[in-house]
Amino acid sequence: MITKRLSLPRWFSFSALPRLSAGWGWGVFLAGLGTAYLLVHVLAPRLPAEWNVYLVTPLAWLALAGQVWGLSRLGWVNWAAPARRLLITAALIGLLQTAAFVMAGVLTRFGYSPYAHRLVAVIGNLWYLAAGLYGVEFARAGLVHRLAGKSPLLAVGVGGLLSLALLIPPGVWGSLRTPQQVLALAGGRLLPLLAEGLLAALLVWLGGPLPAMAYRAVWLLFEWLSPILPDLNWLLTAFIGTLVPLFGFFYLQNSLPAEATAGQEDQKPAAQSASLNSWWWLAVVALIGFWFNAGLFGVRPYVVSGFSMKPTFVAGDVVIITRIDPAEVQVGDVIQFRRANSYIVHRVVEIQEENGRRVFITQGDNNNVRDEPVPQEIVEGKVIRYIPQVGWPIIGLKKVIQWIF
Repeated sequence: MITKRLSLPRWFSFSALPRLSAGWGWGVFLAGLGTAYLLVHVLAPRLPAEWNVYLVTPLAWLALAGQVWGLSRLGWVNWAAPARRLLITAALIGLLQTAAFVMAGVLTRFGYSPYAHRLVAVIGNLWYLAAGLYGVEFARAGLVHRLAGKSPLLAVGVGGLLSLALLIPPGVWGSLRTPQQVLALAGGRLLPLLAEGLLAALLVWLGGPLPAMAYRAVWLLFEWLSPILPDLNWLLTAFIGTLVPLFGFFYLQNSLPAEATAGQEDQKPAAQSASLNSWWWLAVVALIGFWFNAGLFGVRPYVVSGFSMKPTFVAGDVVIITRIDPAEVQVGDVIQFRRANSYIVHRVVEIQEENGRRVFITQGDNNNVRDEPVPQEIVEGKVIRYIPQVGWPIIGLKKVIQWIF
């Protein structure tokens, strides 16, 4: 088949257009971001579902991508064409992330996909996905490359946060009511989205929007096209969704920057890579702390803030909680249970049986009266260790936050 290359008229040339100033460029770019966000998350959800999914939302994303492409042609921002190795690597990282989720599903369980799989619906979903990928990654590329000249660290960080800014609807923030909801949202959605965004930001820094699209497209295609999906709790989702992008980030940092930035000595790729790596290690430590605090490793810390367990524990001590089957709890164990959105750590002084279920009678070592009966359903775990007086900074931070808000 012979194809004819589409080209602009000979009399038209982008080079003949005036270069766009930095201020005007930022104004156009930010206006495009705001317009896309309002169309996708405010206007489109009020329309019939077909208009939302197949018309308004895709066109809003494509308009944003087209705007950034136009800005690049006007000289406000530019990026080099990606090397084939970078595209392949990005797709392989996406494949690794998909395989990790599938393996977790094999080890736990799968559930049926909520997406329609009729041919017409599949075509519509692919149109929706492609438009979203183009819009978000072109916007990310414009933002990262505009900021990279000043600070690669700032560029990658802000580029990673763009995922949260563009893809989280405003109603999500207003629906949070309890600490458990905040934790589930942070682990199950925000952390994975931020980790993917940071890796995508590095990819667009190295080769423009196409590598980032190649990375994100693999998992999105599996998610939208597979009839069954891993049915994971938010804790496992947070672990896999952050671990694989971390691996990808480190691999790209150590393997590709020199090739991707060849001929750009003024950017000092080695120094930039070291700077990014140093901050990324801080992110790793923070994530490990989050996973530990959430109980991913089977234990989690709890800061004692009162004196009801004195002299065993006092305010400022950190106790280590491990999960335990309520059937294994014995008199004398110190357990943690949840009541009225707060956690209590007290000793079991008596165990009762009601209709085949255990009820624990607890009391603080420094209290004169027993607590209300504790049903086994609200037992969170058992204290196995404690570290004295290392939790005062957390207590102080909580008091400052309470004072401010």
